[in-house]
Amino acid sequence: MIFIERGGPSGLDEHPGNNIQLGAADAAQIINALIPSPSWPSSVFILTYDEGGGLYDHVVPATAIKPDNIAPMLQSGDLPGDFAHTGFRLPIIVVSPWVRPHYVSHTWRDFTSILKLIEVRFNVPSLTARDASADNMMEFFDFSTPHLLKPPGLPPQPTNGVCDPTKEKAPGF
Repeated sequence: MIFIERGGPSGLDEHPGNNIQLGAADAAQIINALIPSPSWPSSVFILTYDEGGGLYDHVVPATAIKPDNIAPMLQSGDLPGDFAHTGFRLPIIVVSPWVRPHYVSHTWRDFTSILKLIEVRFNVPSLTARDASADNMMEFFDFSTPHLLKPPGLPPQPTNGVCDPTKEKAPGF
């Protein structure tokens, strides 16, 4: 298990101001390295983001179960929170030989769902009430038949494309 956080000066984190094509190329490079490896048949690659990237979301964050009764450790100037809501909606892309082909989930989940998937997979107890109540993401998988044991690699990701200003706005705007 590995978590990769592409922050800092690399420019691979796809935050506003960075070239998102570089972040996409980085993800493609990781996936293309994983697919031919001996680890592929037992792998799950989850691509998600740690925030909304400054993009507006019209949907109010969902109510969530508080993780526990332990008060947060606040620094001077921190605003207190009650951890009773999820954050902004974020995409989750799951890549594995065991994913259901062409599947799109409509289940609302947060990062604790990834933790719950790990807990279920390795048969370990939940850490808090929050992850105990989280969705386990099993709906993404069909363990009866691997669908992508020998998938094609991802196509090359352009890294120097230019935005076409004529396509920035939808008709009527």
